[in-house]
Parts: sequence; C-alpha cells; structure tokens
Amino acid sequence: MELEISAQSRTALGKLNKKLRETGMIPAVLYGPAFAKASAGKQTTMPLQVSAKEFQKVFKAAGESTLVNLVVEGAGQHKVLIHDVAKHYMKNEPIHVDFYEVDLTKKIHAKIPLEFVGIAPAVKESGGILIKTLSEIEVEALPSDLPHSFEISIETLKIFTDHIRVSDIKVSDKVKILTHAEDIIVSVQPPRTEAELADLEKPTAEAEKAAVESLTAEQEAEKAAKAGEEGEAKPDEKKDDKKEEKKPKADTKPEKK
Repeated sequence: MELEISAQSRTALGKLNKKLRETGMIPAVLYGPAFAKASAGKQTTMPLQVSAKEFQKVFKAAGESTLVNLVVEGAGQHKVLIHDVAKHYMKNEPIHVDFYEVDLTKKIHAKIPLEFVGIAPAVKESGGILIKTLSEIEVEALPSDLPHSFEISIETLKIFTDHIRVSDIKVSDKVKILTHAEDIIVSVQPPRTEAELADLEKPTAEAEKAAVESLTAEQEAEKAAKAGEEGEAKPDEKKDDKKEEKKPKADTKPEKK
C-alpha cells in the first residue's frame, strides 16, 4: 500500500512559521531534480505546510527511505522521499520537513536503517556485551526499489568470536550495497572483569584529580599576581607622599634681601 500525505501551499515564512506550528501544522519545502524539471526551471522549491499529526503517522511508517505520494493542493501529486526532518531541541517534535522529489528513472544513493531482532545467545547465556557498530547501510537503487530497512537477526551470535558483517546482508539484484562488505555490523564482547572495570575508572579519577590541581594552581597564580601588583603600587605611593611633604619646606625658606 502506497503511503500518502496531503499538503497545501505555504504563505507563512520566517518568523510567521511559529504561529503556523501553533495551529498544528508543520512548515515544509518541496524540491529536487524532478520538481525543477517539471516546472521547466521556473521554480526550484515550493514552500508547503502539512498536518503535524498526519506527517508523524506517515514518517513513522516511511522513514527516510520509502517513497511517499505527496498530494499538493492545486499542484498535483509528487513522488518524494522525506529527505530531512528538523526537530525541536527540547520536545523532539518535527518543526520543519524537506520533501525531495526524485526522478523515478534514475538510481539514487540512500542510507537504509538497520533493525536488530532476536536475542544473541552469547549475551543471554554467557553474559557478553552486544556491540552495534553500524546503524545504517548505504545503498544504490531506483527510488521505487529502495528497502525500508534491513533486518539483522542477532540470534547467530552464539560465542564471543561471532560477528555479522555487511557482506552477510542479503539483498535483491535491484539493490547495490555501497558500504564496505567487510565492515562489522554487530558483535559480542566478553564481559569485563572487576580488574578491567577498575582500570576503566582510573583514567576518570586521574583526570578529575588533574583538573582540581590545575584549577588550584591557576587560583594560586592569580593570587600571587594580584599580590605582586599591590606590592608594586605601594612604594610609588610612598614616594609621592614624601615629595608632597617636602614641598611645603621649600616654600617656607626666607627670602634673600
């Protein structure tokens, strides 16, 4: 089933987008080679707005590697990828969306997320530590052939020397994996001993001690410098005072007749 989302042309720009978000809409933009080609070069981008609720539902299902049918009111349908989603730094909610209209006849590069499933026996039975080295794989394919994700079963990790490489991923002939085949996706490390854990804590403790010593040294240096400045100022003040004291004596000498 094809995923679809509706959009409308957006007139609110710049600071006005804040008010737009308060109405439950998200500012967006449509662009891409296919869009520019369709407009004969007259338009390279189109400001849009989409329902926040509808977008989050579609984005959850599509991610950034599945084609979505974007229906723009008064501007027809566009086959797009959700290319970029800016999120609020605190709420983690979408605040801006980029829709990238692709040329369905040309292959593109895309990063496909990895989904880890199952339980690794080396972790469950031997207490190993699961190490996920990669979270996505880069591929090349026609937009319509892009996989939504790659499912990685970790149930094959039975002992600590087991691992899964990029070359272990099975794909169709329509998809070419660009990530290096020998790169390790996931592996299991033996559990750390108490001695190893203690060694890991040492650098932290030493770093904290060095930081305290450095701060103390800086404070002492500042005190010494301040004391030096005050000490240099006092002799000058005394000299000035003596000069001022001598002046009245010179004025009181009797005039020569």
